[in-house]
Amino acid sequence: MEATFIDNLLMIFEYLFLLLVNLAVGTVGFIPSVLITAVNIQSYGLYGGAILTFTGEIVGALIGFYLYRFGFSKADPKWMRHRFWQKFQLQSTKQVYSMVILLRLLPFMPSGLVTAGAALTQISGKAFWFASTIGKIPAVILELAAVYGVTQIAPKNVQYALFGLVLLVSIALWLKSIKQKKPLQSAD
Repeated sequence: MEATFIDNLLMIFEYLFLLLVNLAVGTVGFIPSVLITAVNIQSYGLYGGAILTFTGEIVGALIGFYLYRFGFSKADPKWMRHRFWQKFQLQSTKQVYSMVILLRLLPFMPSGLVTAGAALTQISGKAFWFASTIGKIPAVILELAAVYGVTQIAPKNVQYALFGLVLLVSIALWLKSIKQKKPLQSAD
């Protein structure tokens, strides 16, 4: 009886921990969610893992939107002269709404860029959340299907190698983007 209580308590803590990790990944938007999606599916099966993944992606994006908006209000405005950010700022709210949906449909589009770009505009949090959710649903379903397929077909060592490769490529791309930003910042 006592072992069952402890097992249930551990399962609740694991679920809450994974929920927090999913929210953090969804909030930051630059960490590939495919990595945590695999953990979600391995821990809670397809349906439980899907709930964790959707919650992290959708709620995390909204948290990220408000954090980016707050951060941008405190930041030096020089960096906002970059063409990418000005493209977002020049759009009407309806155009931003449509862009968020379209960019969210791309399953491997860095979520943080979309969230940060939208946070620079006049779109409301509610409209952003709705557009983001509409766009993320098909993208997350595609991600879940791909990850579930890999977890069902590939042996564990191949799964670890694939997810390690995704992580390494992501880190390399992130480091490359940091290197490229330094000359841009010094030119301003």
